[in-house]
Amino acid sequence: MMQTYKYNLNSIQERKMLLIALVDAILAGFYLKIFPFDYTINLAVVVLPIYYFLDRRLHPVLTGIHIAAIGLVFRTLAGFYYYGSFINAFWADFNFLFFDLTYGIVFTLLFYNKKAKTQYTLFFAALASDFLGNAAEFTTRFGFGEYLSGDVMATLLAVALIRATVAVLLIAAIQYYNSFLRKEEHDLRYQKQIDMISELKGEIFFLKNNMAHVEQVMDEAFSLYREYEDLDCNSRKYKALSIAKNVHEVKKNYFRAVEGIDEIITSGQTEMVFDLREIVKMLQMTFERWLDREHIPISLKVSLQGTVQVKTHSMLMSILKNLVANALESIRADGEVSLLYYANESHHVFVVKDSGEGIAQGQLDYIFNPGYSTKYDADSGDSNRGVGLTIVKDIVENFYCGQISVSAAPTSGSQFEVKIPLDKL
Repeated sequence: MMQTYKYNLNSIQERKMLLIALVDAILAGFYLKIFPFDYTINLAVVVLPIYYFLDRRLHPVLTGIHIAAIGLVFRTLAGFYYYGSFINAFWADFNFLFFDLTYGIVFTLLFYNKKAKTQYTLFFAALASDFLGNAAEFTTRFGFGEYLSGDVMATLLAVALIRATVAVLLIAAIQYYNSFLRKEEHDLRYQKQIDMISELKGEIFFLKNNMAHVEQVMDEAFSLYREYEDLDCNSRKYKALSIAKNVHEVKKNYFRAVEGIDEIITSGQTEMVFDLREIVKMLQMTFERWLDREHIPISLKVSLQGTVQVKTHSMLMSILKNLVANALESIRADGEVSLLYYANESHHVFVVKDSGEGIAQGQLDYIFNPGYSTKYDADSGDSNRGVGLTIVKDIVENFYCGQISVSAAPTSGSQFEVKIPLDKL
């Protein structure tokens, strides 16, 4: 298994080195002339240290051999028309091999073999490799005496300094861009996580509150069994007992499932405190992306008259998400949903208002009942499951000790107002 992995890894690195050699051969044809005298900067050498910094498994010597071999082939083919024959073209550009091989050896010693690989060590390695590589190529081409004469050394040092600086600046830009993408991805992932957890916590809170109802049903079935026990009616007596037992099993499984989900979503979580503006921003971004994706012409407006640090952010998010979702679903075509927050001397107040179809007066007394929904599609027969507002009411009244009220009229929209005591958030 390890041999297969090693083989695959080596084959991947081999393909990378071949690709780098091909790119280098192409970039070798592009030069930058910035000096007043006859000397140009090869752009292929600028990107070479970037490869080695971004992929620490690339061996500079092996990569240099690939670059030298493929580069020589490219130069020989390209120089055929200029030099008149492949032999002349081959020997005219043969000295480039000394640059590529020297660069790989020096870079291996100064960077690849070092444990600490920073932008500073990269700069020094790129500078030394470039300078010594050019020195090796120049001396094999023109001789050591020519290399020591004039301003050749100073020129090669200036070229190496410029190329190493540009390479480090490009790497810094790449790292900054990558960190920006990672932060954006992390924020989006965390936003989805908070959104999911808030929804689950709201559902779990609702389910836990229903445990009392399950217990009551079991008690009533067992009481019925006790009543039949005094009568000569064995069939009914054992049927009542069977119902009590079955409800008891349902209760146990129900409890295990709820506790299991609750443990999963709360394990490892720290008691973080969120600013209300952050919570609302995440909520707004979630719904705006959904509206854009579905091409729904509804505008969502938010107005925060102040803010507050929220420790129970999952529960609050569940309330706001359900209310805003309910408001959006009440609008058949284009319209507007608004979320308002303010605080008075005793309560935090959240108001969610929509310009939808409204709610008939006869329905206002039932909209918080489990399973009741005002949203019914006569064409498809689909209706919402009618649990969202029940969850909201449960959390507001039983978790936050607050109040929720609704005012609405047919065709004129609806408004939900949630009041939470100041010390409960």
